[in-house]
Amino acid sequence: MTQTPEADLEVALHADAPPPKLLLPALVLAAFGLYFASLTPQIVTLSIRIADVAPANKTVALSTVILIGAVLSIATLPLFGALSDRTRSRFGRRRPWLIGGAALALIGLAIAGAVPSVAGVALGWALASLGAGAAFAGFLPLIPEFVPDRLRARLSGLIGFVVSLAVLSGVLLGSALVDAPLPMLALPGLVALGATIFLGYVVRDADRVSPEPFPRYTVHDFLNSYWLRTGGDRDFAWNWVSRLLIGLAYVGTQTYATFYLTDTAGLSIDDAAARYATFTAISTPVSVVCFLLSGYLSDRLGRRRIFVVIGAIVLAAGLVVAAVTQSLTGFLIGWIILSIGQAVYLTVDIAIAAEVVPDEAHAGKAMSVYQVATLLPNVGAPLVAVAVLAVSGQDNYPAFFTVLAVLGVLSAVTVTFVRRIR
Repeated sequence: MTQTPEADLEVALHADAPPPKLLLPALVLAAFGLYFASLTPQIVTLSIRIADVAPANKTVALSTVILIGAVLSIATLPLFGALSDRTRSRFGRRRPWLIGGAALALIGLAIAGAVPSVAGVALGWALASLGAGAAFAGFLPLIPEFVPDRLRARLSGLIGFVVSLAVLSGVLLGSALVDAPLPMLALPGLVALGATIFLGYVVRDADRVSPEPFPRYTVHDFLNSYWLRTGGDRDFAWNWVSRLLIGLAYVGTQTYATFYLTDTAGLSIDDAAARYATFTAISTPVSVVCFLLSGYLSDRLGRRRIFVVIGAIVLAAGLVVAAVTQSLTGFLIGWIILSIGQAVYLTVDIAIAAEVVPDEAHAGKAMSVYQVATLLPNVGAPLVAVAVLAVSGQDNYPAFFTVLAVLGVLSAVTVTFVRRIR
C-alpha cells in the first residue's frame, strides 16, 4: 500500500519514538496518575471536603463545585487540543501541556484542600479541572503519534484497567485521609505530576513540533469542535444519546454515594468514606472481570448491541435495589450489580462509537463529539441531584436512585435505534 505524504511525514517525524517496552508502561503510569487526580475528587474527596466546610448545604454546594469544573473542562478541552497541535517550543508540543497541566492540577487540588470555604474549594477545583484538561490534551495525542497500531488495543485495555485501579485507590485514599483535607486532595495531583514528568522524559526526543504550519485557529473552528456534521446520521446520534444517559446514571451514583451513606444509612462522614472504600474494593475485581469477559465475548460473537442493552438494564437494576432496600447491605448489593452493568456497557460502547462514525475521513472529530457525551454527565448529574433532592428532600435518595434507574433504562432503549450494529 502506498503511503500518503501525510503518513510519510508522520513516519519521518516519529522515527525515533521510544521503544514500546518503555513507552507503554510510561503511558499506562501517566494514565493512572491523570485519572487518579481527576476522578478521585469527583467520586469521593470533594464530597468529604464539602461536608466539612458546608455541612448544612452540602448537596447544593457539591453540585455547584462539580458543575463549575465540568463546564470549564467541556469548554476548554477542544481549545487545549488545538493549541497543543500548534505549540512550537523547545520542549516540544505535547510535553508543555502534559506536564504544565498536571502542575496546574496539583496547585488547584492543593487550594481546594487548604482553603476552608466553598468558594476556596470551587476555585481550587476549577483550576484543577483546567489543568487536567490541558494534561489530557498533551497525553491523548501521544497514543496515535507514537504507539504502533498493533499495540493500541492492548494499551487501551491496560488504560481501562488502571482507571478502575485509580477509582479504587481514590476511595481508599479518601477513607484513610478523611481528617486531612490537604494531603487527601493534593496527593493524587502529586502522583499525576510525577507520572507525567516521567512520560515527558521518555518521549523527550520524539516529541517534536510539526514542521508544517497550522492554519489560523478561529472562533468558528472552536465552536465547530462541539459538533460533527453527521449528514443526518441517526446511528451516531442515538449512540451519543445512549452514552450520555448511562453516564448520568452512574456518575450520579458515584458522586453522591458518600452523602447517601451519611444521610440515609446514618453514618458519620468518616465511616461513610470507609464503607465506600470497602464497597469499591469489593466491586472493582468484579468490574475488571466483566470488562475483560464482555469485550472478549463481543469480539468472538461479533455482536455489540445486546451487550450494551444488558449492561444498561443491569445498571438500572442495581439502582432499583439501592432505592428499595435503603440499607448498607442493600446498597452494597446494588453497587455490585451497578458495577457489573457499567463494566459491560462501557467495554462495548466504545466499539460501537467507532463503528458508527458517519465519515471515516473525520473520525477524529467524530470521536471528540463522542467524548463530549462522556463529559456532560459531570454537568448533568449535579443538576439532576439538585432537581430531585432539593425538591423532594435532601435525603430522598430513593427518589434520586429511581430517576437514575429510569435514565439507565432509557439508555438501553435508545441504543436499540442504532441500526448499523448487530
